[in-house]
Amino acid sequence: MPPLKEKTMANNILDQSSFTSSPCFTMGMVCGFGALAFGGLILLIVVCKCKRDKSVLQEFKSLKIDERDKMAQLVTTLREQKRELENQRDKHKRQLEKIQKKKEDNKEKLLSVERKITEKKMSFDKTEALLREKENLLHAEWRLDDTKKTCKRQLLNIEKLLEPIENLNIRIE
Repeated sequence: MPPLKEKTMANNILDQSSFTSSPCFTMGMVCGFGALAFGGLILLIVVCKCKRDKSVLQEFKSLKIDERDKMAQLVTTLREQKRELENQRDKHKRQLEKIQKKKEDNKEKLLSVERKITEKKMSFDKTEALLREKENLLHAEWRLDDTKKTCKRQLLNIEKLLEPIENLNIRIE
């Protein structure tokens, strides 16, 4: 029996050596290493693409943050301008009220002077001083009318400026 064991072992060695030296084995090894290299190359490409996509995504995110910050700054600026315009509008409204009160006072004085002029004409007294006062009051009334027109025009302009800002605020909020 011992010779059979030696023969089997010799056949095994022979089979292994013939297997590793055959052209099919070599071709299989070459194909295996080629496939392994190709797989590694694809893996490398995928990893590089993911890193690039990640950097592009990070850059996009930073741009969005910058854009958001700029929008926030713009909203803040618009709110400040709106507040300032509203303050100016209120100031002009108060100014209009004062002008209206001055016009009423001026009108009362003018009526008083005209009554005095009429009374003096009836009594044949000199009315030159009263006529000068009447003239001054009329000039003051014209100036008040001009000031009132200017103030109303400014109020209208402020309202026109406020309208788009208020529309933007409604959409932003």
